[in-house]
Amino acid sequence: MKRTADVVVVGGGPGGSGAAILLARAGLRVCLLEKGTFPREKPCGEYLSPGCVPLLHRLGVMDALEAFGPQPIRGMRIEGPDGTVVTGTYPGDGASPHGYAIPRYRFDALLVEAARRAGVTYLEGWRVVDLIRKGRRVAGVVAASEDGTHPFHAAITIGADGRNSVVARRLKLFARHPSHRKVALVQRFQTAAELGDLGEVYLGKAGYCILNPQGAGTVNVGVVVDQRDLPLHRPWEGVFRDLVHAYPQVRAKLNGAHPLNPLWVLGPLASRARRIAGKGFLLVGDAAGYYDPMTGEGIYQALRGAEIAAEALLTRDMTARTLRRYAAAYHKEFGPKDRVCQILQQIVSRPRLCGFLGRHLQGRREHIQELMGVVGDLLPPQRLLRPRFWTSLFSGKALS
Repeated sequence: MKRTADVVVVGGGPGGSGAAILLARAGLRVCLLEKGTFPREKPCGEYLSPGCVPLLHRLGVMDALEAFGPQPIRGMRIEGPDGTVVTGTYPGDGASPHGYAIPRYRFDALLVEAARRAGVTYLEGWRVVDLIRKGRRVAGVVAASEDGTHPFHAAITIGADGRNSVVARRLKLFARHPSHRKVALVQRFQTAAELGDLGEVYLGKAGYCILNPQGAGTVNVGVVVDQRDLPLHRPWEGVFRDLVHAYPQVRAKLNGAHPLNPLWVLGPLASRARRIAGKGFLLVGDAAGYYDPMTGEGIYQALRGAEIAAEALLTRDMTARTLRRYAAAYHKEFGPKDRVCQILQQIVSRPRLCGFLGRHLQGRREHIQELMGVVGDLLPPQRLLRPRFWTSLFSGKALS
């Protein structure tokens, strides 16, 4: 077993596999370590935004994805606390753009298989327990498996190991968000209810519920609440059932449904990384920080972040300057979307404001298309940060 590489990647999710594929295709020796064994479940809304599609084409995995027959998601139906409904499809010229809903155990597995084909040394069942240091520089990781504990040396270590990143924690870079304390309860169901090709978002008085249809009667259901509103000392299954019952339409669609996987509980749904790059390392995806991805940008950010990491490292100049350029490019790419997410979270936490905004959006196709384009990762998020978007919405004037 080779334990020396140009790059060691920790985490076999979209960010880790994506970076590994791109770097290996360019001729670098890449070792990818995954603590789980595939196929493995992953708590997630299981939604790929339309913006993911060109990224997946560039990774060369679209044919493999479509072979699974994933459910196209062509837009969203959003219902406010007062019953106001806003429906929008993703904007585009020609064929209607769409995202996909697909279980993560399938999606992550096809990315790992693509990494193998690209020449990546892929090792599953290896849990990273520490970092190798040479002075102040990260020089690889120490990982444990049934075969024992071994070092893996590399010029660059990529931490793509999610919201509880061992790489970020060992570097003392992990920080919880100071105020956002939302928790998600997520489970996949088989139901007899009719489910279309829209993601469904139900905004409540104390949180929200999202349904992502996956085809053939399968649906991913996620309920998000503030952790302060969760009852203590009760089984999670009962808590999830009570939270779902607060949304009558969701309750009706799940009548008689049976779960297909264990209930996942995760949170808080926001964290920060004090730095995302330094001597010998960089962070990608949730390990680099995230803010309540209610509009499904998590997988897009992981895949696009993998591209930005590869673009930096493929200069073959793996110096601190290169890693600083990566950090600057990463923040430039995702900083505006983070601000959009924070604005949307401020809106959904205020029921009266939700109703007010929903009523103004009804019939405003231009504004809905702009909103859908941004949340679908098709349009720059700066378009929702323009004062003109909001002033024209509330004044009734045209956006363009």
